Amino acid sequence: GGGYERGGGGYSSGGYFAPQNSGVETMMRVAQQLPSSVMEDSRGFALSCVVPHRLVGGLIGRGGLGIKDVQTKTGTRIGIRDIPDDPDNRSLNIAGPLTNTCAAYMLMMRRYLDAEQQSLDGTLK
Repeated sequence: GGGYERGGGGYSSGGYFAPQNSGVETMMRVAQQLPSSVMEDSRGFALSCVVPHRLVGGLIGRGGLGIKDVQTKTGTRIGIRDIPDDPDNRSLNIAGPLTNTCAAYMLMMRRYLDAEQQSLDGTLK
């Protein structure tokens, strides 16, 4: 059957990463189980990932509007930096409150997938 089992420790019985759980359900369940002290921590959090240099233009958007839009929607700071000794890739860095940072990451990964598809289609500008 589908869904997740209630009770138990969460990992073994219907765990966080069980295939029958949708990613959205898992994300919501994890967020609901976090203590408010984690969700409201004023220090903020940061996420970093590596993205191909060839897709950076699609992530940034024309005149930087892509990143600016995500920053405005999520209240985060987003930067893309060079990686020493790795000319083919860049570091995408997102900082802000925990849930905002996660939301910004999701929006940037949507931009990433769009840029990747445009690159494959030959329409990346």
